[in-house]
Amino acid sequence: MFNLFRKPQLHQPTAAIARALTSDGLPPGMDPATLVVLQHNGSYSGRKVSYFRVFDPVRSAERSVKVEDFTDLDGHPELILGSGHVEKDGVVVLNRTDRANSASAAAFARSEAVRADHDDDERFVFPDDKAPQTS
Repeated sequence: MFNLFRKPQLHQPTAAIARALTSDGLPPGMDPATLVVLQHNGSYSGRKVSYFRVFDPVRSAERSVKVEDFTDLDGHPELILGSGHVEKDGVVVLNRTDRANSASAAAFARSEAVRADHDDDERFVFPDDKAPQTS
């Protein structure tokens, strides 16, 4: 009667989810049949939908991440290969942010600037020639 305490089922992607993932561009050598889907019911704009996340169980095992619940991947966005929701009529809607954000976060690591390399920048910070004089 109540699904409140029931754990989500891990299963292979449906044909519709597999097609959406393939057309969105899975990483090279990734086969949708080897992936696992986590789903949970919810609503989107007042409509009942089924939210999903797709991940590779081999990659999660390599990183010692135990995935049993939808939220287990919250702290590991790099493991999510696709996410979105399935409408009641079967239409699959993918979110494009998961892989893009995890890839850009890894690509743009920040480092502290060396101030000595930017001595001439005071003219941009203080363009009215009232720059403080350094001694």
